[in-house]
Parts: sequence; C-alpha cells; structure tokens
Amino acid sequence: MPIVKSGGPSELCTSCGLCCNGVIFARGSLRSGDDPSRLRELGLRIRAGANGAARFAQPCPALCDGLCRIYEERPGHCREFECVLLKRVAAGRISAAAGLRTIRNALQCANRVTDLLRELGDRDEGSPLALRFRRLNQRLASGAVGRREAELFGRLTVAVHELNMLLAKSFYPGQIG
Repeated sequence: MPIVKSGGPSELCTSCGLCCNGVIFARGSLRSGDDPSRLRELGLRIRAGANGAARFAQPCPALCDGLCRIYEERPGHCREFECVLLKRVAAGRISAAAGLRTIRNALQCANRVTDLLRELGDRDEGSPLALRFRRLNQRLASGAVGRREAELFGRLTVAVHELNMLLAKSFYPGQIG
C-alpha cells in the first residue's frame, strides 16, 4: 500500500504538520531554485540568516488545517524533507496505524508544552516552541519566581524534555531504526 498519494501529501503528513508548525524546525533554508520573491508573495516570512543565506520562519503561515496551501510552490527544503517516521512507514518497519499513534502522542506532547507556556504568560503562537521555551527560561532566570511559576516551569521543562525525546526518536532525520 503506497503511503504517498500521487501528487499529494501522505495521510501521515496531513495528520501531523510538526515539520511546519514550529515544533521540529525553527526555520527552513531556501535552496537553489527557490524564488524568495514569489515565496514572500505566498506569505512566507523570508529573512537573511547569520551566514547571509535566505531562511523562512516557522511556524509556516502556509500550513492550514494540516495542509500546505502552497504545496505546488513550496520551498525545496519542504520538498526534500521526510521525517524518520515517514521513512519507517514507507520501508514497512512500522504500520501506518503505529505511525499515526506516534503522531497523536507527539501532538499531545506539543499541546502540553504550548498549554504550559500559555499558563506562564507566553502567548507568542507565531514563534517556534524551542524559542518560546528559551525566552521564558531567560525571563524567569532574570527575576524573582513565585512558587506557582516555579512549579509550572518545572512541569514545562519535563514536558519539553519528553517532547524532545519523542521527536529525536521518531521524527528527526537520520538513520532508520
């Protein structure tokens, strides 16, 4: 059974979106052949990186209800990326159902992190989770922290760790295991 529908994203990808919503990546790099002007017209936030290379920010504004609204014109970074989970399902190492369960778990972990960030006053939904966590950590480290904030931040730290462990095991590029 093919995973990827002809010319379209897979069921796994449309159920997930972690590579587009700021959970896996904080940004993507433009590749040769990408048209920065056109991508800006399509709504991507294109910026120059530290080395001068053009990058686009995550979460991606083109992600809408699990689908890429610029799929046919998406950047090369997006065209080339396949997460480890998708590769494992494609190779028959795990079932699509198991892949979907992993996605549900990862989304629940990401939602737990987002909820805790909100409880601690961070409502910047337009920034990647890792950046939001780092900024909150810096803010709390620079001032007096009450008991409730400290307890919530402890829970947030554990939730971020659990999410990172799940992402590293199941989604990040690398060896198929």
